[in-house]
Amino acid sequence: MEHLINDLGLEENEAKVYQALLELGPSTVSQITKKAGITRTFGYQILEKLSGYGLANRVSSENTKLHYSAEHPRNLVQFIQNRKNHWERRLRQSQLILPDLVSLFKVAEKPIIQYQEGAEGVKNIFQQTLDSKEEILSILDIEGWDVPEFKLWGQQYNTQRSQKKIRERILILDTPQGRDWMKNYHGSFKFTNYHWIKPEQLPTVKEFGGEINVFENKVIIAILKKPNYIGVIIESSALANILKGLFELAWAQGSKYTKKQPTKPFYQYG
Repeated sequence: MEHLINDLGLEENEAKVYQALLELGPSTVSQITKKAGITRTFGYQILEKLSGYGLANRVSSENTKLHYSAEHPRNLVQFIQNRKNHWERRLRQSQLILPDLVSLFKVAEKPIIQYQEGAEGVKNIFQQTLDSKEEILSILDIEGWDVPEFKLWGQQYNTQRSQKKIRERILILDTPQGRDWMKNYHGSFKFTNYHWIKPEQLPTVKEFGGEINVFENKVIIAILKKPNYIGVIIESSALANILKGLFELAWAQGSKYTKKQPTKPFYQYG
């Protein structure tokens, strides 16, 4: 019986004392606590709580000893109803203040990582940048993109990005192939700005072998070395913020690209 009463919302020792009251009738604290198997001091506290719940009551006696008795068991139903009403009010209050609590919520997030392989996998990863609500920051060398698998897609991607008015700043490694690519570039510069990174600024880096995009709380990494094309997107505010800061430092050190008249048609990328 005790565990059944406990399941109705009373704590374990409260259930023991309440069951003792039901079985004993009006009794002294000593009698009740002995029956319940708890200390007398603790019994006083529980009996007062049960009285507050409407499940027990102090009763008069011929001697000076304090007696308690159980209220009618129907009061247990009312006790549960009161608890239900109480928690329903709390539920409504929590729903009302939830937006404010969310705005205060700060926690070390667990990064979410997506990984895809192959040229199509890389394209799928980069398509997610077209949902960006802020400027995209990119670091790349052109060698990886200057291949048949990506040329037409690059033109289509840039067109979509321009249509969506998504701006992009690109740090591009200053190599002969990169210069040749930019010289013949016919893409729109309305939503794209370029800065060169000189090889002497990175003496230990001959090529990047891919691209990094940073936007919102996301970081995209493309490894464009045949035969293993790999695309990774990491959702992490901490990582994105670090890379945004490093990008700005590098951007300040880069040299601005000045558009010149192209000498021959070339595909549109960024």
